[in-house]
Amino acid sequence: MSGSGRLPNSPALVAVLALGVWCAFVAARLFRLADGDIGYFVVAGTEFTDASSGLPLIDGPGYDGQFFHRLASDPLNSDDRVAGTVLDSSWRAARIGYPLLAWLVSGVGFSTSAALVVVNLIAITVLGYLGGRSARSAGRHAVWGLLLPMYFGFAFSIARNLAEVVATTALVAGVMLATQHRAVPAALCLSLAVLSRETVVAVVCVVGLLELTDLIRRRRPLGIQDSIWLMPLVVFGVWHLFVAARWNRGLLDIGGGTGSLRVPGAALIEQLPDVFSRNYLGEATLNVIHAMEVVVLLAVVGAAAIAMVRSDNARIVKSAFCGLLLLLLSADVPVGVWTDRNDLRMFAGVYAVAVIVLLQSKMRLHVFAASVGLCTLAAASSFVIGA
Repeated sequence: MSGSGRLPNSPALVAVLALGVWCAFVAARLFRLADGDIGYFVVAGTEFTDASSGLPLIDGPGYDGQFFHRLASDPLNSDDRVAGTVLDSSWRAARIGYPLLAWLVSGVGFSTSAALVVVNLIAITVLGYLGGRSARSAGRHAVWGLLLPMYFGFAFSIARNLAEVVATTALVAGVMLATQHRAVPAALCLSLAVLSRETVVAVVCVVGLLELTDLIRRRRPLGIQDSIWLMPLVVFGVWHLFVAARWNRGLLDIGGGTGSLRVPGAALIEQLPDVFSRNYLGEATLNVIHAMEVVVLLAVVGAAAIAMVRSDNARIVKSAFCGLLLLLLSADVPVGVWTDRNDLRMFAGVYAVAVIVLLQSKMRLHVFAASVGLCTLAAASSFVIGA
């Protein structure tokens, strides 16, 4: 980005560049591996999806995109099998934000499979625009905002029709709108974020805790600014009540047994030696790429933590970063969140807020930009060649 001064200082340009990069990725994957069939991105498996879906099937369980496809086909239908797919757990219905947007897009003529891809591309474009706005407002050239939509974890999410891009874009939009004191639009964006990935609730809870403390200490009444945390919590709670009743499941069954929270730092300390062990790195090239991604993610987040201590970021930015940092340190999955190549995508939120902090700091970002770009290129290439 050293030549950024020759480019228009426009957030719209960043949006177009982000869209162009990820459209090229989608096109390369579509025609290199999928024979032009967009349904391949769903990664539907015979264990949960049958031929009536019209999707290309692989033997075995498939991946999470098939459940988003099922929800996007008929969001409120709680029948056992919809669009040829059964949910592996009813808690999937809690992540309604992304498939609901895809359902709306499919209403203008796209197939459900195509709509899921289109929604992610629209979201990545908006995220690019927000990155450009954030960079320019901090006195940097807008092109530095490409750091936001270029997160390497998005390659996995876009390649397999997953919700992280929508959740991250809604989160960033909510945080940026809140810093501009536009409480209701911010609350709406954060509500979409918590309905797309329940992990975003960590942000809303930290913000709410701080605002409640302020309410008590200053004895101020509830105001419109409190909608930033109240609305997402109410929307999240009401939707979970609805899903619990509609899908006949326990109210507290929101994790599906796929994840857990641990003592902050425990998973990181336990699993990092495995990520950088000779056996792991020598096993496959993908493991080397994964190890690079872990280093870059931790470097970006660590640098943001240092920068935040030294800077005067808005309280909503600090709250969002602290909530997501706590999640990064506490989250785990059965196979190990740091050793599973798939799950760095779940840290897209903390990466995005860390980038906002860095953009607003005085740090030079050339090394970070080069490192993120290299990891994203490697991750995207692996999905194009079929690794």
